[in-house]
Amino acid sequence: MRTGIDTYSYHRLLGELRPGEEAVEPAWEGDLERMTAQARELGCAVVSLQTCFLGDPAGLEPRALRAEVGAPRPLFAWGHPEGLAFGRAPAEAFDDLMSWIELSAALGGSPLRLVVGGPRLRGAEPFAEQLARTLPQLRRAAAHAAALGVELAVENHGDLDSAELAELIDRAGEPALGICFDTANAARVGEDVRAAAARLAPFVRMVHLKDVEPPESARDAAAGPYCVPFGTGVVPLEEVLAALAAPIAAGAPVCAEISQVRPGDDELDLVAASVRWLRARAG
Repeated sequence: MRTGIDTYSYHRLLGELRPGEEAVEPAWEGDLERMTAQARELGCAVVSLQTCFLGDPAGLEPRALRAEVGAPRPLFAWGHPEGLAFGRAPAEAFDDLMSWIELSAALGGSPLRLVVGGPRLRGAEPFAEQLARTLPQLRRAAAHAAALGVELAVENHGDLDSAELAELIDRAGEPALGICFDTANAARVGEDVRAAAARLAPFVRMVHLKDVEPPESARDAAAGPYCVPFGTGVVPLEEVLAALAAPIAAGAPVCAEISQVRPGDDELDLVAASVRWLRARAG
């Protein structure tokens, strides 16, 4: 298992506070070394860098970035909070995605996670209309990525259930396009998480692993439920990993991620415990 950390886990320290979270001093803004330190310390194979915390990709020199990250392979997670907004995002958003694809190719990093929407947009209009607007952009992005040797992984981002996401990937028809499966987001849209993982397994290129309180406990619909230590929440993580055994064996990275932080919890402690949990089950 290629274990890793997604840097959204540190969002409070990077200046983003979600509804229901306790404020902390945002001390890491713009500090790539601190964003990636825990992945190095824990010996992770990859670190998934949320591009929303990295600034303009034109200002990042690939060789210098690779040297600063160190041993873990840097991957990019593009699009927080709503990515392509089901085709309604400004043209600059799509251009930004294409730039991150190019930087990913320069670093030899793949897959690149992207999002096509978000919880606020789920059910805001018929899925068929969202699909029709999103597919042309996804096809263009995937073709560009394929030409550069990069794979793309669309995340279930609290916007699509597994059937909708599978249809999106199937209709796009691009070999470079797969899925980043997020366990908490499957629970948030009311799915049986293990069943959703099994359905999407043939397309999975990356996993964002979270355990959470019951979704109905969420203080804010857009923020979702609080994250909890692995094995203590409602997500059947071991069953999910078993359902995703084939893509994981093929190299799909499994990244621990903390999204919603409970009052009194510390994201650094949660991440470290999550990686240890994964290592104990890496086989």
